[in-house]
Amino acid sequence: MRRQPFLRKAILIAMGVAVGMGVICLAVVALLPPPKEALFKDPLRSFLTGVGVAGVAYPLCALGAALQRRFASSPYFEGAFIAGVLNLAGYICAAVALVCLGFGVYDLALWLLK
Repeated sequence: MRRQPFLRKAILIAMGVAVGMGVICLAVVALLPPPKEALFKDPLRSFLTGVGVAGVAYPLCALGAALQRRFASSPYFEGAFIAGVLNLAGYICAAVALVCLGFGVYDLALWLLK
């Protein structure tokens, strides 16, 4: 029986695209001129930050899931612990990304209702 690869090529490509997209979005946020109002009142920054953090979250979750699958039958706890830490970090990044995107939608809705 042939053993499955640790991460398939399509997943690696998706992880690379996500990290690249995240780096680009966070670089654009860093290069934008400072806002005239409060930082939380800028929907573009919120959206870009949310997409950037989501680009960091996906590879963490994918790698954590792959490690968890690989070390599922191992009697040692180190692999499962590392997978759990990666999953937790990915879920925290995903939650932060959703909060940033939610702030962006909220600020955009307030801006449209003015």
